[in-house]
Amino acid sequence: MRQGALLGGPERKKASMLDTLDLTALDGFLGIYPPAAPRGAMSSPLGSLVARPAVRCRNGVAYLSARSWRAGTKDADLADLKRWKARRAPEEISAAAGEVAVFLRELIGGWPGVVSNIACGHSRCEDCWGKQLARETARLLEAPFVKLFEDRFVSGSSHPKEFDRLPPLQWREQPDRPVLVVDDLATSGWHMEEALTLIRAVGQPAMGIAWIAGSVTG
Repeated sequence: MRQGALLGGPERKKASMLDTLDLTALDGFLGIYPPAAPRGAMSSPLGSLVARPAVRCRNGVAYLSARSWRAGTKDADLADLKRWKARRAPEEISAAAGEVAVFLRELIGGWPGVVSNIACGHSRCEDCWGKQLARETARLLEAPFVKLFEDRFVSGSSHPKEFDRLPPLQWREQPDRPVLVVDDLATSGWHMEEALTLIRAVGQPAMGIAWIAGSVTG
């Protein structure tokens, strides 16, 4: 089946039991990592990110997220993230991967399959920040890292309005066991939906987790 047939266009909107389920309402869940603090404090590795473990859903495809932007500092924190992604410092990648891995361990005890990344694209770098985040998450979870998708280098900004122009994902290696897809930032969830849908279409269970998604006020 063609990937386009799997994803459909903007009109493809499935009913879902989930929109965004905030897991911080569950007793003890905020204990997995410190809550956000004023900008510059150490409890958030990047700016004033809010600890907000959640289940999110796009077109009937659910995925997890670990933190959210704080609305009042989002622009500054996004600029910081862009600097992180440009310099690809191991200690910054490890800080983010550590939160993702702790979340997964607390939620389901680890990961029994392989870990992969969203295809590198706008960074135009084959060892992009997102790939390194997924690889470090795999190491911390003691799971194999497998690059399932070929890089998809594109120019311009990463914006949901541009996604319909992207070429289809191409397999580099098809999975033979369950897959955890790790992403640094899910703005609309489009890339996560695309990757999980393709993996599930070849008969493998797939779960996704983004380090950052959504924003909160206050």
